[in-house]
Amino acid sequence: MQIVWSDSLAAAIFIPHGHCYLWRPGLVWLHIIADGLTALAYYSIPLTLIYFVRKRQDVPFGWMFQCFSAFIIACGTTHMMGIWTIWHPTYWLSGMVKALTAGVSMYTAVALIPLVPAALALPSPAQLEAANRELEKEIMERKQAEAALQESQRFVQKIADTAPAILYVYDLLEKRNAYINREFTEQLGYPLDEAQSTVEDLPTLIHPDDLPVLQKFVQQWKTVEDGDVLQLEYRMKHCNGNWRYFQCQETVFARTAEGAPRQILGAAVDVTDRKMIQPLQSALKEKEVLLKEIHHRVKNNLQIIYSLLRLQRRSLTDENAIEALLDSQNRIKAIALIHEKLYRSENLAEIDLPHYISHIATGLFSVYQTYSKSITLETQIAAIPMDIDTAILCGLITNELVSNSLKYAFSNQQTGKIKINLSQGNDNMVHLQISDDGQGLPKDFAEANSTSLGLKLVTDLVEQLEGILAIDRSKGTAFKISFPWRTL
Repeated sequence: MQIVWSDSLAAAIFIPHGHCYLWRPGLVWLHIIADGLTALAYYSIPLTLIYFVRKRQDVPFGWMFQCFSAFIIACGTTHMMGIWTIWHPTYWLSGMVKALTAGVSMYTAVALIPLVPAALALPSPAQLEAANRELEKEIMERKQAEAALQESQRFVQKIADTAPAILYVYDLLEKRNAYINREFTEQLGYPLDEAQSTVEDLPTLIHPDDLPVLQKFVQQWKTVEDGDVLQLEYRMKHCNGNWRYFQCQETVFARTAEGAPRQILGAAVDVTDRKMIQPLQSALKEKEVLLKEIHHRVKNNLQIIYSLLRLQRRSLTDENAIEALLDSQNRIKAIALIHEKLYRSENLAEIDLPHYISHIATGLFSVYQTYSKSITLETQIAAIPMDIDTAILCGLITNELVSNSLKYAFSNQQTGKIKINLSQGNDNMVHLQISDDGQGLPKDFAEANSTSLGLKLVTDLVEQLEGILAIDRSKGTAFKISFPWRTL
């Protein structure tokens, strides 16, 4: 080994490579320039690769770049030895450099073989782009779902804030209210910033006589099923010291991991006024007051439903859904209107029918003002005494037929007229006719095959009146309804 090393450094026993070129300057310089430029390129490539790998440490198989760099540097060194041996015949040293280059080359080639499948398994730019698009789509869907959830939460919160009752979620384990709406402070007078701390100590708010009943009521929650609704009435202390009566309805809201009720959802309505009503002078007066109270509460409840539908309609974009909710609002309004009339009337046995029917019609003209600007209303309504059920049915029929006329009868006309006529004949029959001079029903219209919800509803309402429905198409459309008059 020492002899080989000595021979690799000894140059006297060999002749320089330049003798092979006969020391011709052109040939010598050709090899010098070619080998020099090749070596320079070989040395610059590894520097670029190493710089790239150091800057992009996320690049896979970085060690293979290092192997390529070593291989290229070794190749460049063999070219430099080619220049060196032109004048210095250290061929042993040159051969060792080539042997080293061969070793590095073989190692790189062998290491590259198992790397090929792994490199082929890497996703292509097109696959990465598709994956990015899919990820962006999922992110967008998630954002839309979160936005929808937030909108739903805002909607529920609005309902809770506008409900005329105390809404609460009571935790049976922590023995406190986990949630309570603003109506708590409205009805009991406690400030909002004190409401949560106040309800944590419920026994101080409940009337002492009602505590045993309330404790037994809480025990019932151990056996209730989902969907069961329990009712209870008890008294709570107002901030001014007075006791208020509340009618509560509660149901299971959440359960523990073992399935036991954890939280209950409840609604408490202040019924103090009803409980504290003084005895009336006569049974008839008491009945009238109670009936008015019922009509008032029904009207208020219908008004709440009407307001909720209007709130929901404002958040919709689908025209069919908007129109359906608007029709439902008009029907609820027609029912609520008669309860308002009875509530305000001095005589609960009679209804101001002309005013009631006219109010419904003029209200529809206001709702469908886009269609009704050039349409006039003509009414001839006799003051026929009717019970509340018959009046409601007549009001609903008027609502459906006038709505249909405003929406469909005058689509191609600039002006028009809608007539409402209500009279009582000598045959003890009541005759209700609602007509328009619009474009009329389609030629192929058949009442039995109609898919219109409004006309089906009119047919059902006429059946409830035990009446007869006839349709006259001679001039526009006229719906003629006759039903027996019933005495009050």
